[in-house]
Amino acid sequence: MPREKGQPLGVPQPSVENRPRQILLDALWRDKTHVEPQALERSPRQVREAFASIWEPAMRMRRYLALLPKGLLSLWHAAPGGHLIYTDRPSAYAPGPQPWRGEVLQGVCYLSVADVALAPQAALVALCSLFDHLLGSGGDPEGPWFADGAGITESLRRAAERFGRIHALGYGHDALAAPTARAYLAHTWALYLTDPRRLNVLDPQVFRLYRDILMAESPWSLSQGSGG
Repeated sequence: MPREKGQPLGVPQPSVENRPRQILLDALWRDKTHVEPQALERSPRQVREAFASIWEPAMRMRRYLALLPKGLLSLWHAAPGGHLIYTDRPSAYAPGPQPWRGEVLQGVCYLSVADVALAPQAALVALCSLFDHLLGSGGDPEGPWFADGAGITESLRRAAERFGRIHALGYGHDALAAPTARAYLAHTWALYLTDPRRLNVLDPQVFRLYRDILMAESPWSLSQGSGG
């Protein structure tokens, strides 16, 4: 299947300020993004009509990736795993080795083209599960996740402990149908990306965790510069 080379079509030229993020997004597109050639053909008509090409679901999700801090994008790109496969199967994150067209990929986030078209929140929940694993152990198949209380830097470990205390309070569990720590992190992070005002109403403390730490630029620069 031909891969698009260079900057994806439809992406505007970045400003000088946004250039580092654009470089990381392009690298993730080149090195971590894959599509199943028949995904749209095997999808319902409503989904097929929502996209002009098989690459369009990936372009639509890229708008959400552009909201992520550069430190997280850099960590993701440097990790040995963390691949995205756009498919007609349900959205889900699968740690460890996954078969892909005659090779093996580590740590794959399967993103349903139907979810991207009709229910992007579901696709983002799977994507945020990938981030949970990356922050906890760099995506190590046997390693802990951020929601388990782990972090690859000291600052992330402190943030993970803070998340554990927030999760124990129980806010938003019923509204999001996310009782476990991993589910709560994935659902609340996805909600932060799509409807931060609603998240702030459901759980102001977890909203501040994303706003001030996980989705902010400055804490990432500090943690990456000092190793904790």
